[in-house]
Amino acid sequence: MLDRILRAVRLDATLYREVAENKDTMTEATIIVVVVTLLSALGTALGSILAKAGAGSVIGGFFVNWILGILIGWIGWAILTYFVGTLLFKGQTDIPEMMRVLGYASAPRLLGILGFIPCLGWIASLIGAILALIAGVIAIREAMEFDTGKAVITVIISWIIAFAITFALGLAVGGGAAIASGLRG
Repeated sequence: MLDRILRAVRLDATLYREVAENKDTMTEATIIVVVVTLLSALGTALGSILAKAGAGSVIGGFFVNWILGILIGWIGWAILTYFVGTLLFKGQTDIPEMMRVLGYASAPRLLGILGFIPCLGWIASLIGAILALIAGVIAIREAMEFDTGKAVITVIISWIIAFAITFALGLAVGGGAAIASGLRG
């Protein structure tokens, strides 16, 4: 598994074809997502604590970020890219295959653990996120069995849909909270 993680960080395209074809890698992909998301959230939480943001709110935010990172960041992303890629470009994949390749594509986000380093942590986290995005494009291309241009378009359209859903949910939850607080006086 460590060799595959290193290949994912190096953006080795052959890894994603290998993972796409190997159904036995789902457990590894799940472990990678859980650990990467946990460590990245931990780096952010430690950075907030060091910035004296208040440990109680940081710990609550840590768990929310961790759970949402897994549920929305991995599973939701796999489902969205599956539908966009298969409906628009006739990609040849299924949701579990997308989950496997995108699980491995999240490996570069391990750099998020460095988020606690003052002045530099955010740069490491940003580099990890950018590398994970590039890995995601490669993973989608390999799983869907189409060209890079279609993979990039799949990512862009999926992002727009994800943003719209997130915005609508935020508006619903935030708007509901604003109305509730207004009703309280």
